[in-house]
Amino acid sequence: MFCYRMVMHEATGLRERKKAETRTALSQAVLRLALERGLDAVTADDIAGAANVSVRTFHNYSGSKEEALATAWRSEFQLHVDELRNRPADEPILVSLEHVFVGIAGAMLDKPDETATHVDLLWTNVALAKHRSVLIDEAVRMVTDVVAARTGSDADTDVYPHLVTGVAITAIMTAFQFAPAGSTAAPDQGRLLHDCFELLRAGLARVGEPPPR
Repeated sequence: MFCYRMVMHEATGLRERKKAETRTALSQAVLRLALERGLDAVTADDIAGAANVSVRTFHNYSGSKEEALATAWRSEFQLHVDELRNRPADEPILVSLEHVFVGIAGAMLDKPDETATHVDLLWTNVALAKHRSVLIDEAVRMVTDVVAARTGSDADTDVYPHLVTGVAITAIMTAFQFAPAGSTAAPDQGRLLHDCFELLRAGLARVGEPPPR
């Protein structure tokens, strides 16, 4: 009986690893092809071929190429959420969020063309419209749940983790959107993001002003 259970456990573990490998291969394939060709020019056959699986296998994991891309984005963001969850437990939550968001911003700035393509796909592709709001809501909730766990609050009943997540997201949006009037130089978005989080940690008090009570 013990040997049987051990064999069954190993078989189950192997199946789960194979499934995870297939999901990863499909995610990498759809991301690469969407960037290279644009999603409209990509077919399920293309994705399956690039992932070295059958089209039937592709459809076992995703109902459409749009769903496959949404799943790939979700998996990519999960890595950042895991990084946030694994930050030191005694680190102030805004410091943890800054660390993770600076990493996200750095990756976006390192590959501006790739970032622009992803943004264009998410916001302008008609077929992805039904996935967009779900993805955004899921991403916000994933971060909020980590913030709640780290701060000992309840995301279902306490506004605090939602507020912290909201201002952190606003910080990265502000850093990427702000352009000082009259300046001809490109804004240092990484520096702006650090400045935004510094202001948040100070309670949005300006230099020379007393911190809010």
